[in-house]
Order: sequence, then C-alpha cells, then structure tokens
Amino acid sequence: MPALSLFGRTWLVAADDLPVPMMCLMVVHTVWCVVILFVYERAHQGLESRCAAGKTAMTWLFGTFTCFFISMCLEGVILRQSLRGTILQPAQRKHINTLLYCHFAITIADVCFTALGTLLDYHVGNSCYVRNHVHTAIVVVIVGNYFIIACNFLGVALIFSVFAHLPSEERWNRMFGILGCCLCMPRSTNREYDNQGTLSQIATCFGEVFQGADLVPSDIAAGLALLALQHRGQLEGEPIGWPVTEGSGKRGLRQAASGGKHKARTKSNGNGGSITEPLLGGDDVASIEPTLDSNENSDDDDTAVTLGEPMSPEALSDMLAEAAHYARWALAAYGWMLYTWANPTGGLALACSARGLRECCCCCCPAEAKGQQEGMRIDPESGLPEGGTHAPVESLDREALKTCAGIKGEDLFYVSFTNGVGEQPYFIARDVSRKAIVVSVRGTMSVQDCITDSMYKPVLLDGHTIGMPHLRGKQLHCHAGVVTATNFILSDLERHRILHQVLLGEAVAGDTAGPSGTFAEERKTAGDQRLTNAQAKGHQGWSLVICGHSLGAGVATVLSLHLRASFPDVRVWGIEPPGGLMSAELAKACGEWTVSSIHNNDLIARLSGPCLLKLRQDLVDALTRCKVSKFSLLARVTLGAKDLEESDVLLPPGGQGADEASALRTAFLEFHNRQVTERPLMAAQLYPPGRLLHLRRLPLGRKKPSSLAEAYEARWVTAKQLMQRGLLVTPDFFTDHFPDKVVAVLSELAMKYSSASSGNGMTKHYSFSDGALGDGTSEIASQAQAGGSNVDNLSAPSASPRSANLMEDLVKEQRGDTNRWDDTNRDR
Repeated sequence: MPALSLFGRTWLVAADDLPVPMMCLMVVHTVWCVVILFVYERAHQGLESRCAAGKTAMTWLFGTFTCFFISMCLEGVILRQSLRGTILQPAQRKHINTLLYCHFAITIADVCFTALGTLLDYHVGNSCYVRNHVHTAIVVVIVGNYFIIACNFLGVALIFSVFAHLPSEERWNRMFGILGCCLCMPRSTNREYDNQGTLSQIATCFGEVFQGADLVPSDIAAGLALLALQHRGQLEGEPIGWPVTEGSGKRGLRQAASGGKHKARTKSNGNGGSITEPLLGGDDVASIEPTLDSNENSDDDDTAVTLGEPMSPEALSDMLAEAAHYARWALAAYGWMLYTWANPTGGLALACSARGLRECCCCCCPAEAKGQQEGMRIDPESGLPEGGTHAPVESLDREALKTCAGIKGEDLFYVSFTNGVGEQPYFIARDVSRKAIVVSVRGTMSVQDCITDSMYKPVLLDGHTIGMPHLRGKQLHCHAGVVTATNFILSDLERHRILHQVLLGEAVAGDTAGPSGTFAEERKTAGDQRLTNAQAKGHQGWSLVICGHSLGAGVATVLSLHLRASFPDVRVWGIEPPGGLMSAELAKACGEWTVSSIHNNDLIARLSGPCLLKLRQDLVDALTRCKVSKFSLLARVTLGAKDLEESDVLLPPGGQGADEASALRTAFLEFHNRQVTERPLMAAQLYPPGRLLHLRRLPLGRKKPSSLAEAYEARWVTAKQLMQRGLLVTPDFFTDHFPDKVVAVLSELAMKYSSASSGNGMTKHYSFSDGALGDGTSEIASQAQAGGSNVDNLSAPSASPRSANLMEDLVKEQRGDTNRWDDTNRDR
C-alpha cells in the first residue's frame, strides 16, 4: 500500500509486493549470466581471426551479458528497498519507482540486443566458428533471451490494471460486464431487478465495499491473515450465548412479565402422540414467548429470544432431530447437483439409471428430435414431461429431490424450478411421518441467486400485510432480494392455491369430471401439477412447515410472515440463514415460530452491510498495527502459522504504529464516516431471524474427536451477540455453510443427546433417517393415494433395511473429515 503508480497509472501491486518477483528474476538472471559467459568463452576460442562479422557477434554477446548483469544488480537493490518499512509506511520505499524505471530501460535495451543478435546470426551463421556446436550455443542464448523477456512482459501484463483510471464502482461494473460476456449472460431480461444489467448489482456491492483505502490484493490478504490471528484468540476465549441444556435461568435471563411457569405447547398429530414444535420437544420445556436477556451484554438486546428453562436431553434430542430432518428437506430443494455433492454414490447412481441416461442423451439432441423419439419433452419449470402418452419420465432434479427428502412421487405436490433474479425454486410435499405439509425453498446455487443475494440494502415490508401494524419505519426493514423472491413465491402459491386446497380444504378448481376421469387424464398427458380433490383431502389438522438453506432460509422466514394470517400454526426451520435479513424487531417476533441454525463460523450467517463495513475497518486497523513487513508477515503465516502469535506481528491494542500509518488510517476513517452518512442503507442493522441455535465446534487442541458429536456443542445465541462479533476469518468460514455438513452435525448431536436421555438410541421423534431413499414410505404413499381421507390413520414409516441411508452417508463422510482433522483446527 499504496498501489504502484508508473507511467501515469496505478497497478495491481504495491512496492512491498516486489520481493518475490525480484528474487525470482535475480536467480534467473544469475543463472543466465553464467550461461552467457560460458558461451562467450567457447565462441571466443572458436572464432576465426579474419571474420569481422564474428567479432561483431562477440561484441553483441558481451553486451547481452552486461544487460543481464545490470538487471541482476538493480533487482537486488529493488529487493532491499521493497523490504523496508511496514505495510502502511510507503515513504520507506519511495525510491522504488525510480529503480523500476531504470529496470524497464535495461529491459528495453535487452530487447534491442536480442533483436540485433537475431539479425547477426542470420548473416553470420556458422561460417565464422571453427569449433563444433558454437553456433548452436549462440542460438540457445538468443532463444533463451526471448523466453526471459516474454516472461517479464507476462508478469507486467498480470499486474496491469485495465480500468485503473475509473472510479471504484465503475471499475467493478466493467469487470463484471466482462465476466457476464464470458458467461454468455444477456445484458437485460424480463426478470432482472435493476436497469443496468444482470451483474451490475454485484458490481455495485464490490465497488461500495472495496474503496476508501488504496489497497491492493496482497494488502487484503495480509489484513485477513492478521484478522485470522486476532479471531483465533476470540474463538479460544469465552464463547457467546449459553448451552441449550442450561436454559436462561443459569444465564440471568428474565422470565416473562407474568413470572409464571409457562406450559409447553404441543400439537396433536391425530394418533395421540405429539409433533415437536420449533423449540418444544417435551412437557418440561418452557413457553416460547419472548423474554429478554438481562445480563450485562444484552440488557438492550432487542433480539434476545430465549427459553425460560433448561431443555432436557430428550427434548433437545427431539429438537435437533427435527432440525436435521428439515435440513435434509432444505438440501433436497437443490436437486441433483448438490445431492451428488453430498452423496456422490447415490447421485451417480441416479445419473446412470435408465431415466438419467435418457435425460442426458436427450439433452444432447434438439427438442424436435427428442419429441420424435419419445413423443414428450421435459418441462424445465416443473421437471415433468409435457405431452405424450408414455409413462412419466421425470428430470434428475425431481428424482434427487424425492430421494434426498425420503418421499415418494405421490407425496410431492408441486415443484417449481423457475430460477431468475428474485425467483427461487421451491417445492411443496407432505411429510407423512410428522403430519406436516412442507414448503422447501432452494438457496443460492446460480449466478441469478448471487444477484438476488447482492440486493442487500433493505426495503420496507407492509406492517398490516404481515400482521404487525405497530411496527414503523426501519423496524420493518428487510433484505430487498429476499423480499423480491418472497413475492414471487407468494404469487405462485396464490395462483396454484395448493396450500389452501391441502390444509384448508378448498375445492380444486376444474376437478368436476365424471367417471371418465377427464381431468386426471389431462393432468397426466400435459405434465400438469394440479392436484385432484382426492389428493388434497385427508390433511386436516396437519401443520405447515417452511424450511430452506441460506437464501432459501431467508425467503422461508419472510414467507411465513405473509402466510401466518391463513396458517397461524406455521413453523420455520432456517438452515444457515443470511445474517443481514431483517430488523431486530422482526427477527425477535419470528422467534415464536422460527428456529435458525448457525454452523460454527459460517460466513453467510454473519454477512450483512454493517459486518462488511466492520470487517473493512478492522482490516485497516490491523494493517495499521502491523509491525513487520508484508513479506515477513506472509512468509511467517505460510511457513509457521500454528506457532505464530498475535504479539509477534501486531502492536498492542491502542498502538497506532508510525505517524504515516496513523495518517492513512485517519484518512480512511473520514472516508468511512462520509460514506455511511451518504449511504445510510449500507449500514442498516439487519439480523438473522428467530431463535439462533449455534453449532459450535469445540477447541479440542490436538485431541482427535472420535465423532462429530464430541467435536460440537449446541448453544443458544442472540442475533445481536452474533452480529456484534461480526465476520470471523477462519480456514473453514466458507465450508461451514455447506448444507450437508449441517445435516451431519445436527444428526450426530441428536443421537448424542438421545443416547444420554434413554440409552437406547433414538427417541420416538427421531425419524428423519427412516427410508431415506423412499423405500420405507412406499406402503404409506400408496395408501395415501388410494384413500386420501385415511391419511390421518397412517403411522410413521419404518426404515427399510434395503434402503441406502443418505443421512448415514453424510455422517460417515463428516466422520471421515474428523480423521483428517488438520493442525489448524486442533490448535484453535
């Protein structure tokens, strides 16, 4: 820092980025000087005394040696200069520019000498040399010169900033415009949200965040390395939140205003049993009415929603089991690709099946040829065949969806694979084992989803529409992209009315056919997803569950706000929801029916505008406090990260380093304050929804955990606690977001607490792994199809010994990861 300024423009490197390239050039030029001296000695002894052209060639060879030798000396001086000072002390390296201009002049001279050598060799050839192979050696020198020069110019091209003359936001727009062309994305579609192009929204986000400080990519890498050291200390300290088995009583949390002991709420499932509600796994669990944390860290925490009393191991096991169950349904919404990622054997088996091969082969053929061969075409919106009279041939995504969720075709009511900016795929199916109708929304998987994610600046919800007219202004703030996707799903639900038909008994429009069954035949031949009255019946008293992962979790929560008026018993399971989703008031209100899981150091669950701004400010602060050079820092992090301490590279807190670094930091803070003032929505405080279940990885040192359950603990945290800590830079902060990992951790924790409570394995609610591939539900599904009104009398499916268990595959895979427990995780 700052970026190099040469020839009237800035580059992608700073002066302290030059040690490694200069060392490489020094080695290459040293070796090449030795080679040239050896060739010079051979050529001088083998030169005919009467050959004038040969003497000119020897002069050229000596001149080439001189150029490389001077370059080598300059590189040594540049290396020494680039190692001076810390990252934010550019004045210590003020002579770098002059030295680079000299080096460039020598490189141009070398180019001229190499061109001259080529011309001389063309005229002289082998006529002036009496010794063998002398001419060959000179040709090798010429070719080697060209190669070294080409490498020099390639390095210059890699650090050349094409759009350096443009403002930050325009620069990112140009770069993402080029990316859009490479991805063959149109500049405008009828589904886009903004008016400038599909990727401009992402470009705007990058432009807003990566400005204010003249940082190059290596500065950001060094700053993140410093933050990783600081965050490692935070993770080794006192964790946020409290263990779920302790409850609020042991953490000083106030009870509700009434002070009475609330009774647990359960819902009848029609069989005399109970269905576990979003936080209630047994009769000894307190009410889910919101209570405030009264400890010193959360007196003013208006996102604190917690249990009033401890949860028993059995109740906790049931809750974790249900969370793992619907986490698998959230995973199912991603279709075949992510199912294959989580379970490669099962995914490849689906692709290699007859249906999978037929779909893959047909994808390589024109639609007309496919229609001629099979008389049908797969509808990309639903994954069902269109037209024809053959047996249904569903898409791989539909097959993977049913396999992952453990359901049969009869249980799947509706699927939408429509995907655009603000348009999320989702499906509706019945969960027979838990007497629930499930709406599962897909998370981020495409470029369009990333654009939806980038629409992070909040918009206002309608307080009357969501049943909260007492909220005003910023209390109704919600992520703009999530609101757009929610509106799309709401309009689709309203158009098809499936939830109303299944849960509220609304008659199916058009199902008035007589004995001939014309309506059913039309549905079959057209690939229609409309329900019949027989399918819609028999679900009275069932509950509505909405689940999703990542972006899908955010959409599921906002969707529940709109559906509560019609379905007051709606429940939401949010798996790794986006951190910057909704206001504190909305997040707290959702705690009555929403539980969100946060896996360890998940980046997305902590991602919001304020957290990004905090990360940027912390990064500049860390660079200001750094007391070693960038090269020394990156070398220590690369070669001895586990032994590196914060005090080795950072000044104590409050130490601002040199005056030059403090001045740069002050200038950045002025820009930061000005930017937040001009664009207040960037810093709008948004939080993840509902009650937050933090799956914290325990710092086990060098002890290898025998299972995932041993490596994790479940804790309740408040949204403000989570967001105030901000983004944590760790080696696994991105992979912690993967849904298959969350499913495996929840599964193992549920088994852990189930064993603690009963000693006999699973409790009665722990049924998420039954019939993972659908084999165990075939009898129930056929009964439900034959007589819809008798569904209430069906019992939960029993696991089939022949069915491959996806959940077990995920757990085994994650157990395998624990066997490769790296030193970084051991030392945390």
